[in-house]
Amino acid sequence: MHDHDLNEAFTKLIQYYRHDILNILQMVSGLAQLQKTDRLMAYIRKATEEVQQFGRFIGCGDARFALLLYDGLLRDLNGKYILRVDDSLPLLAKDVLVALQRTLTTLKAGLADLHDFTLLVHIQGGQAPALHLQLSPDKPTAELWQTLLVAARENGLTVRLQPADGKFSLFLDKCGAGGEK
Repeated sequence: MHDHDLNEAFTKLIQYYRHDILNILQMVSGLAQLQKTDRLMAYIRKATEEVQQFGRFIGCGDARFALLLYDGLLRDLNGKYILRVDDSLPLLAKDVLVALQRTLTTLKAGLADLHDFTLLVHIQGGQAPALHLQLSPDKPTAELWQTLLVAARENGLTVRLQPADGKFSLFLDKCGAGGEK
C-alpha cells in the first residue's frame, strides 16, 4: 500500500514540477525576445530559488504528505507562500495524513477571505516531525488559528499555538486524542 501511494504521489508532484519549469522557460523566452535583460536576470534568480525550494519540498521524505499539503493548501492559494524544509520526514501514518487533510481543509477555508498575505510553511523532519505555519505579521490571525486549533484537536492531532509570534505547529508523529504541547 505504501509504495503504491508513494509512487503515485511522487509522480503527481513531478508533473507539477515539470509544469512549473515549462512556465518558467516560457517566461524566460518572452523576456529574452523583448530584450529585457534586467528583468530577465531578476526573474531567473527568483525562478531558480523557487525551483530549488519546490525540489526540496518534493524530497521532504514523504511524497504523500507533500502532495496533500500542496493540493490541500498551497495550490491556488490567494496569497504567496514560502517553503522551508529541514531534515527528512519519516513516512507518516495514514491516520495522521487523513487528520492533516481535514485540518488543512479548515485552514484553506479560513484563508479564502484573506488576500495579499504570505504564509510561511516550515516542514520539520527528524525525530519530532512537525508542520509549522505562520502568516505575514500584518494579517489578523487569532481567530483563524483558534479555528484551526479546534479542528486539529478534533482530528486527533497534537498542536501548539504560539500567540506571541503567530506560529501554529501541527505535530505529525502520531494521531490520537489530540492535545497541546
